[in-house]
Amino acid sequence: MIEVAYFDDLKKNIQIYFGKKGPVADHKPGIIHDLSKPRNIGMFFCVESKAELDEVRKLVRYIRSNEGKVTALVFSHEPEKVDVITDKSIFYFDLNDFTLFGRMKNYLQETFDKEDFELMISFIDQPDPFCYKLVSEVKAGFKVGPDNPGLNKIYDLTLKFDPGEKGYRKFYDQVRHYLSVLKIKTR
Repeated sequence: MIEVAYFDDLKKNIQIYFGKKGPVADHKPGIIHDLSKPRNIGMFFCVESKAELDEVRKLVRYIRSNEGKVTALVFSHEPEKVDVITDKSIFYFDLNDFTLFGRMKNYLQETFDKEDFELMISFIDQPDPFCYKLVSEVKAGFKVGPDNPGLNKIYDLTLKFDPGEKGYRKFYDQVRHYLSVLKIKTR
């Protein structure tokens, strides 16, 4: 008798295989006002553990208390939820939100179509084609992410990021510092 876990792993591998196929769209900057004081901030995370999700929660609370509107898009490659999400600023999705062939289900696609951030910060520290494709599909006026050779065309600005050494909060503070120094705005 073949175990159910085998079929779950097979489904996951098929979803990831097809989900990362296709072109990753180059980012074209959109309308931004003043990135030292963005109107709405989006963040993108690929998490594997409850500890990572807890760090996302802390960062969301910190930003909300200091900046205002923030939304964290949190993706997990696992079909089971990493933890229960009660914060409305955290939008959690996983492989259950994709078809067998790696396409977003309608409600997830509608969420991606509806959101439009002035500033999007990606915290993807590993070269993960599936997550990069997802970040490329998020609408944002300006995108910042970790420096990963060959995968930087989806960002307007890249910075060095070592999550083990610095953590999400440190990277966020680094991004905000550079945006304030660069004084990027439109009129």
